[in-house]
Amino acid sequence: MAGREYIACQPRRLQEAAGKQYDVLIVGAGVAGMATALSLDPKLRVGLISKGQLSDSSTYKAQGGMAVAVGQDDSIEAHREDTLRVGQGICYEESVQVLVSEGSVALRFLESLGARFCHNKDGLVLTREGGHSRNRVVHYYDYSGKYIAEILYGEVVKHPNIEQIENAFLVDLLTAQDSCCGCMIEQNRRLFTLSAAAVVVATGGYSGLFGRSTNAVSSCGDGIAAAYRAGVVLADMEFVQFHPTTFATSAGNVFLLTEALRGEGAVLLNAARERFMQNYHYQGELAPRDEVSRAVLREVNRLCGPVFLDIRHLGKGYLADRFRQVYSELAHNNYFLEQDIIPIAPAAHYTIGGIKTDLWGRSNIASLYACGEAAATGVHGANRLASNSLLEGVVFGRRVALSINQDFPKPRSICHLPSDGTETVLGYPDAKLLRSKLDQAAGVIRCQEDLAAMADWLSEPVDAADTKTTSTNAYSAYNEYQLAKLVVEAALFRQESRGTHYRTDFPETSTEFQKHTLQQWGRKVVMQ
Repeated sequence: MAGREYIACQPRRLQEAAGKQYDVLIVGAGVAGMATALSLDPKLRVGLISKGQLSDSSTYKAQGGMAVAVGQDDSIEAHREDTLRVGQGICYEESVQVLVSEGSVALRFLESLGARFCHNKDGLVLTREGGHSRNRVVHYYDYSGKYIAEILYGEVVKHPNIEQIENAFLVDLLTAQDSCCGCMIEQNRRLFTLSAAAVVVATGGYSGLFGRSTNAVSSCGDGIAAAYRAGVVLADMEFVQFHPTTFATSAGNVFLLTEALRGEGAVLLNAARERFMQNYHYQGELAPRDEVSRAVLREVNRLCGPVFLDIRHLGKGYLADRFRQVYSELAHNNYFLEQDIIPIAPAAHYTIGGIKTDLWGRSNIASLYACGEAAATGVHGANRLASNSLLEGVVFGRRVALSINQDFPKPRSICHLPSDGTETVLGYPDAKLLRSKLDQAAGVIRCQEDLAAMADWLSEPVDAADTKTTSTNAYSAYNEYQLAKLVVEAALFRQESRGTHYRTDFPETSTEFQKHTLQQWGRKVVMQ
């Protein structure tokens, strides 16, 4: 019998093969990874590793846009205050200041590559989303992430110093003398070790661990898991943001209904067809996402019926143009924004926790950087302000590149793998079972009983006899269980409610927990 105490051992590795030497390896080809690659010194040899296709990335799926304080009635200070307020007291203020003050630079960077966001005769069209006090979201209709990703990718392919390493799964990070010196990947069922003087983890978050998620199942935190095994400090793994308005398609998929719909005047109706958000928060439908998600579930339970999104008052002409992707997907499912109210429910959307970094994306391990959703920069605190994520990817991706450019490390030639190197093959139950249990235990509303039961379940013995495999699926399953345990452990430790973390047994916010949870291999969770 093999246990779910998966930390003690790893899936068996395939035959290893020597790989190439790079100056910089970037794992992840979303907005953060590509912004980093394009901002590095063109003299550096860069390997840009992607797990799958461009369309698989969370960046590609982002609808709303990028928050930037460029409106005439806006200011960097107002953006800062909104971010801090929504972050519920545990944002790193220096990180927030960097994010908002470098927003216009990030926008100009994208525009220099050819981005032309929605304009009218007066300039950029800015919209508003939950938690914002101003209209400040720069967008391209309702597929801003796809638009930005394709522009960045079009530029990446023009750079001969950037080599794309596609369909490659990150197995582990390599270290030597307390520094990162490369990584191991699986590609076409073979393992390759790639060496580099600097490694950047930009693999995205782990909301794909949940059964109901706006992200692909592949968004399961592989880079964060590999960094954890290498000894990196992780922060705030309990904070998972749920998007309140998602739609279940006829095919059984979860489709995001952008927050910009509510920014343009959509309202939420309960089963009695009554608006209810004013009863829960002074900002109504434009309250922060954690507040709206909890309100939706409370109305569902109170009236034993669904909640709906209603934007019929704007008419087909406007809706079909402004919300092209949403309108098309809903029409494919026989719902029409101008005539129907749309049934919605919350779903895991964005993970705030990840690799703890400083203002330049540096982790506690030399030559190992992180940016984007894989990093815990402290800008989001306990709850992310809408449309700050694309901004974070560009701002901190470029800062990582600047740090590497200014202080390029010397390459290490002798690397070793993390942990004890055992080759035990682990068995795992059906991944769907893990996801459904995580939905129940660590969803929008949590409690001690459910979290403790989930922790116990993760430690129960599993019969591995029929599940032996050395494929990418085994490595991915290993990561999923590792991260699920970290999420549950951190959620149990934080005995309060703050932002996206809400516990019915500790419903109040406590000054005792106005800190960040930190987790590191071989150590107990602590707060700092």
